[in-house]
Amino acid sequence: MPPTPRKARAAIAAGGAAQALAARMATMQADAGLTIAMRMPILMQGALGDRRGQREAAKAVTEKVTAVLESGFAAGQAGALFWWGLMLSPPGSVNFAEAAADIAHSTLEPFSRRTSANAARLGRSRRRG
Repeated sequence: MPPTPRKARAAIAAGGAAQALAARMATMQADAGLTIAMRMPILMQGALGDRRGQREAAKAVTEKVTAVLESGFAAGQAGALFWWGLMLSPPGSVNFAEAAADIAHSTLEPFSRRTSANAARLGRSRRRG
């Protein structure tokens, strides 16, 4: 039996959401790699007493803690919205794959924002100095 137009649209939407998620993760991984590569010399100087390196280490830790907290809150909020939508929608009208991708996007957003900002910031400081 061929898929109904509704199921086909749902599958296309889920595929698009999965592709967007994969692209975001690939970009985030590249930015994280650049950030680590540019941050390591600064952190090594901080280990030897350089104040800039020590500030960078403190900034890295603070950013990670706040990103984890924001990510957990965003995932909880997206999950709650999913359950409310499931409860209030007619049976069979919820696309589970698209909802899962939305939750994953919400969870990754704080990390993605910080990794791209750090890669840009550290790249600028490297060109200047």
